[in-house]
Formats: sequence, structure tokens, C-alpha cells
Amino acid sequence: MTDPFSTIAGQQQALEQLRSQLESGRMAHAYLFVGESGLGKTTVARMLATALLPEAALGRHPDYWEDDRIKPLSINEIRLLPEKPPEFHELSLQAFLNLKPAVGTRRVALLANAGRLRDQDQSVLLKTLEEPHPHRVIILTTPSLNPFVVLPTVVSRCRRVFFHPVPSPEIEKLLAGQGVAAERARLIAELARGRPGWAVRVADDEGVIELHHAWTRRLEEVFGAPADVPLHVAAELDSAQMGWRKAEGEAEDPALFAIASWQIELRKRMLASRGREQGRWARLIELSYDTLGYLEQNVSPRLALETFLLECRKAS
Repeated sequence: MTDPFSTIAGQQQALEQLRSQLESGRMAHAYLFVGESGLGKTTVARMLATALLPEAALGRHPDYWEDDRIKPLSINEIRLLPEKPPEFHELSLQAFLNLKPAVGTRRVALLANAGRLRDQDQSVLLKTLEEPHPHRVIILTTPSLNPFVVLPTVVSRCRRVFFHPVPSPEIEKLLAGQGVAAERARLIAELARGRPGWAVRVADDEGVIELHHAWTRRLEEVFGAPADVPLHVAAELDSAQMGWRKAEGEAEDPALFAIASWQIELRKRMLASRGREQGRWARLIELSYDTLGYLEQNVSPRLALETFLLECRKAS
């Protein structure tokens, strides 16, 4: 059997789990792929669907249904309402799954980012998950198992497959295999924070490299500067992140991107130094990861950035 996941970087545990089930034919009726954006969840889901539906390409396969849009789904795109056809799909999810396979042995549905559904809509989805059918496979993806994102009852009805950040060397190898120049592949892999999907998407985007250099220069301005300089940089980055939150698009969180750029510069300085000086740079790298943790919690982003940059100010 040809490996359907041969082009995926990392995720060995998740892929072995799926390979084993494909080979045995003992597929779950519903899967929940868990992991942050850019780790390959949707790509792997499509590869799994392709392996289950070999009769035709997914784009024209009558037994395949997919929704990976950013915008929320209408409840009519989920539930079975024969008299009210859904707005965007030829069939609602329940209507699609209610039909027998047309040309294959299964029907496969992929719903990316299940957290787009409101709680009441997830409850409608739950009814579908509670009625497993041997010839239906539903694949959901989510960045988190937080009950405010996906209802615990939905989670409990699915077989969970976890996706984790991929080491930079594996992402670098993936990019190099796609013809990306070695130095560029190395830099983008370091900026990717373990997300091969993001790395592939920006591989040819010169703006990403320019933005990396811009934030690196801002960090260099902080070293040994008066206290108002790091405070100004923190305010600028906090403002950029607030704009990003309001936009709700696919763009990269500017705060996370800036910290990834700063980590590259700090690591370079650490490797070029010795003794106590090396320890100081290592401590700043450690603080940068602490700052990333604070940004994921209910801590003021500006306060977290100010604290980190004021510590960077002490470096020479």
C-alpha cells in the first residue's frame, strides 16, 4: 500500500495511528484532529479522504464534502432541511451523510475548525456524531480542546488525533525539497514556530523576510537604550496586535512573529558569546518563551511585552 502521507513533515505519531487504521480497515466514524493552525491538520485530513475515496479526485468526487472557510457556518449548512437548501453547499452536512455512497464504499466529510460553529450548532452536529454509520467518516479539526471552542460532548464522540509543532530541521528539509534556497529555507523554518503549513505558504513571500529584519532592528535598538525605547516598541507591537485581532484574517499575529524574530537574533548572539555573557542571552531566550506563554493567557499583552523588552534593554 502506497503511503498516503509521504509528503507530510513530522507528525509521526498521528500518521502512524491513521496508517494503522487504514491498513486494518477499522476506521472510526468521526475524527477530531487537534493542533494549532499550520501544523497540517487539514492537509492530512484531505490525504486521509483521498485514501478512503480513490475513485476520483476529491474536487469532483460525489462522496466527498468539505468546508474549510474562515467564516462561521449557517446552521442550515449542517442540519437536514430538505425544503430549505443550504446557502453555500449543494447539500447540508446531514443531508450529504444521509445519502448512500454514490461511487465509492464510503462518504467522507471534512469540517475544518469546528469551533466556527456556535454551541447550539455544535449540538446539531452532535446528533450526527451520535449516530455512527459504518460507511461514513467525519473529520473535524480544532486548534484546541477548550470547552469554549469545542463542546466536550462533541469531543467525546470523536477519536482524537493530536498534531504537534514540527522541529525546524524537518520544516527546512520540506522547503528545500520544494526548491527553496538553503538560507531562506533555514530562516523561514525558524520563523515558522513548528508550523510547516505556514512555512510553505510564505516560502515565496519577500515581505516575510523584510518584516523579520524590521523587527530584528527594533530589538537591536532596545539593547542599552533609555527605558522609553523598549516601552515605545512594546506599545507599537501591542497596537499592531490589536489591529490584527480586529481584522480576524489569516495574517500572522504580529506579536508572535516579532518574538520569533527576536528569538532568532538572541540565539545567534548566545552562540557567538561565552561565559556569563552567553548565560545572559540564554536567560533572555528563556524569558521570550515565558512571554509567549503570557500572551496565551489573560495577561495584558502590552505589560508582557514591556517586561520582556525592559530586560532586553539591560543587554549590551
